[in-house]
Amino acid sequence: MRVVKIDESRCDGCGLCVKACHEGALALIGGKAVLSNHMLCDGIGDCLPACPQNAISFHETQGNTIVSPMTQIGGPQWPIKLELIAERNPMFDGKSLLVAADCTAFTRPEIINEYCKDGVKIICCPKLGKVDQDKLNNIVAKNDIKSITVVRMEVPCCGPTVSKMQAAITESGKDIPLTTIIVSRDGKIRM
Repeated sequence: MRVVKIDESRCDGCGLCVKACHEGALALIGGKAVLSNHMLCDGIGDCLPACPQNAISFHETQGNTIVSPMTQIGGPQWPIKLELIAERNPMFDGKSLLVAADCTAFTRPEIINEYCKDGVKIICCPKLGKVDQDKLNNIVAKNDIKSITVVRMEVPCCGPTVSKMQAAITESGKDIPLTTIIVSRDGKIRM
């Protein structure tokens, strides 16, 4: 899991990083910024640019493979947003992966039940969000994923998700089946 690391020798206790952290993972203790709750750190790093002393960096923790109660199979999964998912996570192992455009679940609410009953879900938006090719490559390469389904809208902006997943499979050298499901604007499935 990617979390912030604070160099106490550089921290001047200004508190700007604490204010910038939207998750409440940082606190000022003894005049220094500290990661007070690593489970709240989303690994995105709104705190980094807020630090005038460059005292904050990221590091990978052993927690990268920790599965919280929210990610246990049979229960709700969090996080689901591509930007927040750890690249190596046992929740992927032996499971199918659903990569869905953000809009699909709102256009066709039954999408999760139809295509991801016992799998792991990731949502992303190639138009408004960054679909990080390296992150997809690492997720596919570092986990034992048995199949991948991409659910996208019929609109052109969703197209890159399919090609990025295909590239991730190719890069991994694995033989993972890839299925593409297209959802029309009125919620109908097109194959």
